[in-house]
Amino acid sequence: MEKQHKTKAIYHLFGTTIFISLAVASFAFCVICELKKSKKKELRIDGELCYLPQSQAFGYGIAALMCSSIAQIAGTGLFIYCRRSTDFKSSKTSFASILLLLSWASFFIMIILTGTATSMNRRQAVGEGWVDGVCYLVKNGVYIGSGALVLIAMSSTLMSCYVMINKSRAVHAQVK
Repeated sequence: MEKQHKTKAIYHLFGTTIFISLAVASFAFCVICELKKSKKKELRIDGELCYLPQSQAFGYGIAALMCSSIAQIAGTGLFIYCRRSTDFKSSKTSFASILLLLSWASFFIMIILTGTATSMNRRQAVGEGWVDGVCYLVKNGVYIGSGALVLIAMSSTLMSCYVMINKSRAVHAQVK
């Protein structure tokens, strides 16, 4: 019985470490994107045509999207593992599910923001631009906002797992 408990603890620790590492990496990539995004001085205008070279933020944005996607899937897997290992089925687990829903909502908004901003940092050719021949620049704070959403998603996922584990301990304490 104790060996099974140690195995569960190792899985929880391993899953949590991977989840937090990927989420922090995604946040760091978002901060780097904010620093490396295309600047107004890089914009070249020739009459009504514009040109904007690809910035380094494009690659870092892709990395942020990949890390946050893998982290979100790993975090949800961790939540499912916590929920299965608790042996506690009740309506009290709805709070943990609401936290997980908040995590996914934050994740989807982050994906939309980061994906759009990252595509704006790709090369905008003369006459093509980003949309309809017009060049666009990413506004200040978009990537920082995406990074904050990554942290919100990570926190709410971890809190949902914590709620599940604590509810399980409370039930096991009452049984003993």
